[in-house]
Amino acid sequence: MVENRMGLNNLLQQRFGASAATHLRWESVRNGTDNKPTWIFIAYVDDIEYGRGSGSDKGTAKEVAAGAALRQLRRQWAHLLD
Repeated sequence: MVENRMGLNNLLQQRFGASAATHLRWESVRNGTDNKPTWIFIAYVDDIEYGRGSGSDKGTAKEVAAGAALRQLRRQWAHLLD
């Protein structure tokens, strides 16, 4: 499941063109035990936090963070993307 990550990348390409990848940065933190980890991912665009998500694996946490960032950026950039 990478629907939100793909949507976020598509939105950034629409906004920034070929340089989209340079605007996105991920940060991750692992909490919990080896047997029961919790991952937190944070999505930054131009060093501003737009999304944060957690999950029992990296993929889930990153997908949740991407979804939060995608929703926030769509609201913020609505007037630029029409």
